[in-house]
Amino acid sequence: MSTLSWLHDPGLRAHAVGLTINLFLTIAKFVVGWIAASEALTADGFNSAGDIFATAVGFAGYAYSKKPADDDHHYGHGNAESIAGLVIGTVLAATGIFIAIEGLLAWIAGKTEPPGSLALWVAAITVVSKEALYRYAHAVGSRLRSPSLLASARDHRGDVLVASTVFAGIFTARLGVPALDPIAACGIGLYISWFAIEPIRSNVGILMDQAPPDLKDSFERLVLEDEDVRRVDQLRVHPVGARFVVDLEIYVDGEISLRDAHEIAHRVEDRIQAARDDIDSVHVHVNPDP
Repeated sequence: MSTLSWLHDPGLRAHAVGLTINLFLTIAKFVVGWIAASEALTADGFNSAGDIFATAVGFAGYAYSKKPADDDHHYGHGNAESIAGLVIGTVLAATGIFIAIEGLLAWIAGKTEPPGSLALWVAAITVVSKEALYRYAHAVGSRLRSPSLLASARDHRGDVLVASTVFAGIFTARLGVPALDPIAACGIGLYISWFAIEPIRSNVGILMDQAPPDLKDSFERLVLEDEDVRRVDQLRVHPVGARFVVDLEIYVDGEISLRDAHEIAHRVEDRIQAARDDIDSVHVHVNPDP
């Protein structure tokens, strides 16, 4: 992929924007969290540090998935995105567990001083910037049907709720209950781990060849609308990253010419390709029906 095509690829741009903003937020949270003595903001800094790694993985997976098919990867490299999405989910889960443990230890140790007011501003900026990132990444990811971008978008939306919790924890701690700051950090960690379940589940499904359950039946009904197709057999839908490969066998009149059978197969391919814009290829095998 050339440098120019990278600059014009909406998916790569979305990953690059997320990486840049996460880097800025990580630095701000660690610095201000230390200065303002906020356990919740520091915990969210570790969350943003995990986001940097996760976004970088998503960026690399998306870029690699664009490589065409070769001698070793006959269906292309689309599943690199699903691997990236799985890594993102795993990093989210591990980060959440770490944050929850750190918050719990800080709460047990007992905190008597409330965090500084600067921590409130960083938490508020995080809420606004992460909501904007979520909307941007979700819109691009939905349009491209990108597993890695959608996983990143889910991460951004989780960060909005996390930052809101940070803000509330710091605010209430400053009102006279400093223990709420580490308690908020613990809650943040547990929530992040729970939020990681969906990207892990969905991307494992893709890597295990799990296709949407209604696709097979809808494609079969679509194919049988062709009056020259007598029945359909061995219809399989194979997910490759954000796209699908469809393999099927059809039965036609055994007395027609090879040329006519070839035309029917092409019509079937065109029907399926026209039904959805995420179909990578369709392979039709024609059998004679006595």
